This record gives sequence, structure tokens and C-alpha cells, in this order.
Amino acid sequence: MRRLGRKIWDVPSDLATALTLLSAFFALGGVLGCTLAFQIDSSGSAGLARYVERFLTWAGTSGHTPSLLLAAWDTVRWPLLVFLLGFTTLGLLALPAVFAVRGFLLAFAIGSFVRLFGRTGGTLAFLIFGIPECAAVPVLFILGTQSWLASRALASRVLGGGKMALPYGKRYLLRCASCAGVLCICVFLEYVVVPALTAGAAGLLPPAGG
Repeated sequence: MRRLGRKIWDVPSDLATALTLLSAFFALGGVLGCTLAFQIDSSGSAGLARYVERFLTWAGTSGHTPSLLLAAWDTVRWPLLVFLLGFTTLGLLALPAVFAVRGFLLAFAIGSFVRLFGRTGGTLAFLIFGIPECAAVPVLFILGTQSWLASRALASRVLGGGKMALPYGKRYLLRCASCAGVLCICVFLEYVVVPALTAGAAGLLPPAGG
């Protein structure tokens, strides 16, 4: 069993290059997202606060359960995009951009909660975003690094600069299957756990800016 695990995660030696590149773009997007969240003017902040308050109050009083398909789509859309880009030369440039956008959106959402509701906003953001993303973000990076390496190998063949071996083998597919299993857990969290926590969080909501 241990030997099989080592084979699944035995990634190419230049993994560090892909991981560093994607991490840098993800972090850059995160910094920009946080910066924008904390620079929203008072009118925009008030409007966003009213929207969040209505959403949390509605979730806490209506017993709302999201659509399973919607929860699944929200969870898999980014990993699926990253996975598909690994079969194109476009992924060489598109994957860093995707990671930057993902980092921006996640940081902006969390930063907005903290900006609007202070410390309690950080708790709310963790309950709503953090729990599923704790598993989904590592999956995104695993798929992203191997997809970027695959795109680079494809680009080297298309451009005629070399004949790098394509990585679409058993280990590649086993890593994808393992990530798919983790995403199934994320869908469960998004569908069952997060709505319940959101309903409970409605009672914790302080006045905006408090």
C-alpha cells in the first residue's frame, strides 16, 4: 500500500518549478483581492454589507438547502478547468492566470467579511469558505502542477524545441482519481455542512463595521 502511494505521488523532479510559479500567481491574486476588499468606499461597503446580512439572515431562517448540482459545480469548476488545460498548450500561460483569478476571488471574499464584520467576519468566512477550501485548494495545486508540466511538454513538441515525454500515464490518472475522491468529500461539505454552519452563523452577525 505504501509503495502504491509513493508511485501515485512520485511527481517529476521539476515539480518545484510549476509549484513555485502557480503559488506565486495565487499569492499575487490573493494580495490584490485583499487590497481591493479593504479599499472599497463607504457606499460600496454599505451595499455589500446589506447583501451579506440579507443572505445570512435568509439562510438562518428559511432552512434553505442548496441544489446538489449547484454545490457540485461550485466545487469542481476550478479543478475541472485546471485539469482540462493540462491537455492543451494553452495551459502553459492560462494556468498561472487561472490561479491568480482563483486567489483573487477567494481573498476578496474573505477580506470583505473581515472588512465588514471585524473578527466575527473572519470566523464567518472560515465557516463558509474555509472548510471546503481546506481540501479543494490543495487539490487545485496538485492538478495544477501536473497540468502545467503536461502543457509545457506539449508546447515543447509543438514548438519543435524538444521532445519532452508526455506525462499522461497511470500515475497521472491515479493522482487525478485521488483528487476526484477528495472533491467528492468537498461536495458533501458544501451541500450538507456549510449550509448548516451558515444558518448558525446568521446569529453571530454583528452590525457592519462593528
